Amino acid sequence: MSPPQDPEDEQGGGDPPGDLRSVLVTSVLNLEPLDEDLFRGTHYWVPSTERLFGGQIVGQALVAAAKSVSEDVHVHSLHCYFVRTGDPKVPVLYQVERTRTGASFSVRFVKAVQHGRPIFICQASFQKAQPSPVQHQFSMPAVPPPEEVVGREDFIGQFLRDPELQERYRVGLNRIAAQEVPIEIKVVNPSTPSQLKKMEPKQMFWVRARGYIGPEL
Repeated sequence: MSPPQDPEDEQGGGDPPGDLRSVLVTSVLNLEPLDEDLFRGTHYWVPSTERLFGGQIVGQALVAAAKSVSEDVHVHSLHCYFVRTGDPKVPVLYQVERTRTGASFSVRFVKAVQHGRPIFICQASFQKAQPSPVQHQFSMPAVPPPEEVVGREDFIGQFLRDPELQERYRVGLNRIAAQEVPIEIKVVNPSTPSQLKKMEPKQMFWVRARGYIGPEL
């Protein structure tokens, strides 16, 4: 998916309106240091389930871990476990354990705590950048380009136009459609209301930020 145009090209520098990178760094991913390797995070978006958004907890935990390593290493492995439901009414404390600090690799264990109990744990491994002949990623699958895939709003609209859609589903979809989501997601080959079908136990998506996130991200 092609990256959004850099707003600074039009506005001559500064933080442009809709600069998602600034929002992420200054709010969602900004942790308050309380002590050495102890941070407090505040949540800014609660989904319709009225529970903490798991992706934000992962992001804040990774930020906490990264604050305990040098700037010349980068995360290359992250294992996460959601232990309990998060409470959106209270902040989250992130406790970082420096499991190992080596010359090339460093390992950090992070525990996210609310009400004195862990709601999430993860282990992150950081590595200094160095060439490697080993490649782990899958080959790019053959899928239609994002310009040919139905977007979230149009996809929901297809269901809402179905006269046989039950009212409780219609209410829920309208609630979802009204939410402002900073990430644009396009599902490859989704089912339609008139063509519900069995599918493989996997899905493919095109994903990008709706706002500007900087040239290096």
